[in-house]
Amino acid sequence: MNSQEIEIKGERLTLLPERAVYWSDKNLLILSDLHLGKAGHFRKHGVPISRNIHLTDLQILESLIQRFKPHKVILLGDLFHSFENNEWQDFLRFMEVYDFVKFTLVEGNHDIISEYPKELKVVIQLNIPPFSFTHIKEDSGYYNLSGHIHPGVQMKGRGRQSMTIPCFTFKDDHGILPAFGQFTGIKKIRPQKEDRVFGVVSEGVIELT
Repeated sequence: MNSQEIEIKGERLTLLPERAVYWSDKNLLILSDLHLGKAGHFRKHGVPISRNIHLTDLQILESLIQRFKPHKVILLGDLFHSFENNEWQDFLRFMEVYDFVKFTLVEGNHDIISEYPKELKVVIQLNIPPFSFTHIKEDSGYYNLSGHIHPGVQMKGRGRQSMTIPCFTFKDDHGILPAFGQFTGIKKIRPQKEDRVFGVVSEGVIELT
């Protein structure tokens, strides 16, 4: 599947169809909103959602790590959906396998784990000029990259056919990543004329505006 490159503040970022961003000059992999454990949260409330959904997310992340061999993975919040359960243990084992990668979590509103492992650096905001990384959009003096809203845009086909697809969206001062997790839902946004929007479709990442 095709990726797309975008230049922001003199830096080139690669937008990946796996709904992540690779910053080659810093060898960083950036993604947001895995919501690991959401399936377990649903099962706890009587909805039979398979744990395999989150194992697939970790397999996709594993493939990106093997492909790019990043020095660091930046998680832009909502790594875990709720309190600890089996899916959290899956992630801890995942970090043990990839202990040569530095994982940094920029805390999101769903990140309420009682105790994080020492191998996972947890921050409220991370600045790596010319970018600042947060879960929810913040003004910081740098170009802000965040997640949180799970953005998507509506694509219309012939007749009355339409579908909403995940997207990356970039404004003058900030960009928002789509949710990395497959079981997260999508919030339809209404881009402004000056925005750059990249949709994620079966063929890869395509620029829409």
